[in-house]
Amino acid sequence: MMPSAFVDLTNQELIDKFSELAKKMGIHVLECDTAKANRIFDQMEEIDRILRDRGSIARFLLLPLLDDRDRFVRYYAAQYLLGLAPERARAVIEWNKKYGFDAIAGDAGMLLRSLDSGKYKPD
Repeated sequence: MMPSAFVDLTNQELIDKFSELAKKMGIHVLECDTAKANRIFDQMEEIDRILRDRGSIARFLLLPLLDDRDRFVRYYAAQYLLGLAPERARAVIEWNKKYGFDAIAGDAGMLLRSLDSGKYKPD
C-alpha cells in the first residue's frame, strides 16, 4: 500500500479536502465521467479511513458539511455520516432523492433502498 497523501493533514485540512473533492465528485458524476469520479471516490475513501483511524471525534468534524451550500458536499458527507448521525444524514439523502432529477438523485434512491432493505448497514 502506498503512503497516503493525506495522512499528515490536520483534521480541518482533511475536512476541507473532503469538501473540495465532494464538489468535484458531483460534477464528474453528472457529466458521466466515471474515471475521474472513481479517482475522487478513492481519495474520499482514504480521507474517511484516516478520520476513522483518528477516532469518532475526528469523523464528527464532517457534520457541518451536512449544512454546506453545495448540494454535492451535503450529499457525500451524508453518505459518510450515516453511521454517526443517521437521522440528519438520511434527511440530506432523502432531499436529494426527492428534489433531484439526475444521477445523484438516482444514487440517493438506491442508497435509501439498500438502507431500508437492510442490505447496507452503515457504521
